Amino acid sequence: MTGTTRNFDALYQAHYSDVHRFVFHLVQDPSLADELTQDAFLKAFESRDTFRGDAPERLWLFRIARNAALDYLRSPRSREHAAASLDEQLEEYALSPATGAAPCSAEEAARRTEMSGCVQQFVLSLPETLRTPLILHDVEGLTNAQVAAVLDCSLQAAKMRLHRGREKLREMMEERCDLFHDERNVLSCLPVDSRDSGLFAPPTPPQPAAS
Repeated sequence: MTGTTRNFDALYQAHYSDVHRFVFHLVQDPSLADELTQDAFLKAFESRDTFRGDAPERLWLFRIARNAALDYLRSPRSREHAAASLDEQLEEYALSPATGAAPCSAEEAARRTEMSGCVQQFVLSLPETLRTPLILHDVEGLTNAQVAAVLDCSLQAAKMRLHRGREKLREMMEERCDLFHDERNVLSCLPVDSRDSGLFAPPTPPQPAAS
């Protein structure tokens, strides 16, 4: 095994989980994420001699992984393998008591490393140009400058896409969900179709103590 191959094996071990998580949030399909992540690392290995260290390795790999995901999303195969509609996903989320999922947060859930199923489907429905910066910044924890490096765009453009993605996400959730503040005063949401199901009822506001 050559030194270059050993170095790449170390790179693979160090960054595989991050790249896989990023790709999964783009496509929302575990087996497809496995395939596209392998494709991304294969392309990275083939182009390893072009990496000059101008950006961190993680950002370089994210850029390659994004391109691999875009190649798939633009392909006829992607259209044939289209995910279930947002309506179907929301219905499943609202009607399945076995999930045990807590109501999703409209503002904070998308910023956690693991997004709830509700928020994942809204994020997936965003255009890729808005979805990717949202995932990179709010899920992967990249700075605005790092997002710009992955997207190969200006810092201002990256900030604008992130802002538009957050605004669009919030608009969709306000349209499709009933928003309320939970006991921690966190803005949370319930799918509109769950209002009459009794499965996800907003918590009852605390009553003032009797005098």
